[in-house]
Amino acid sequence: MLTEFHRGPAYLLRGFRLIRLPGLRLFVIMPVAINVVLLAGLAWLFGYQLDAWLQAWLSGLPDWLAWLQTLLWWLGFALALLIFCYAFTLLANLIASPFNGLLSARVEAHLLGREPESSMGLMSEIIDGLGAEVRKLWFYAWRALLLLLLSLVLMAIPPAGAIVPVLWFALGAYMLALEYLDHPMANRGYRFTEKLAWMRQRRGLALGFGSSVTLFTLIPLVNLVVMPAAVAGATALWVEADPD
Repeated sequence: MLTEFHRGPAYLLRGFRLIRLPGLRLFVIMPVAINVVLLAGLAWLFGYQLDAWLQAWLSGLPDWLAWLQTLLWWLGFALALLIFCYAFTLLANLIASPFNGLLSARVEAHLLGREPESSMGLMSEIIDGLGAEVRKLWFYAWRALLLLLLSLVLMAIPPAGAIVPVLWFALGAYMLALEYLDHPMANRGYRFTEKLAWMRQRRGLALGFGSSVTLFTLIPLVNLVVMPAAVAGATALWVEADPD
């Protein structure tokens, strides 16, 4: 699993190279435009609320833990940054899903010399893509709710709260891997349960890829092009892991 984990980030870097190809640049413009609008809106929302949220959390510290205040502030900031990252990515992918499916098909055509066969028309593909995004959001939402409840318990015990960002990072990395690997699998007609089974079989590779996507999403400006690069990289990963 560790060997596969280390292979994952290379596919994201490969995705950045792929989206620079002349035949693929057109499919990058719309996702980037969507990212700019969403990033501006969410940055304003999170920035406006962040300080109040952190102060409310730290105000509950007992006096004997006051020396941990600075460390816990940074841990809380890291958690808020991760939540911002995942909210931005999930919303951006929900809106840009039809464009991402087309980009994935073009990347596969570049790598294999043929596009994936689909019996659906363009409108059917758009509707199917939006439906898949809703299913993934539901799949993520109840897991995130359980983790949120656990996080509230752990953050009530400040030393134990240090593990909360790590748990959210792991969940987010897995979900981002599913998010982007969904496109090449959807283009081949995989059902949602089949996608999850594929992910379980290659958990290390998927987590390595998803972790790198998460880290790059946290980098200003770079995060504007992470989504199309991740779609391209995930398609290359899937094609080489399952080249049927």
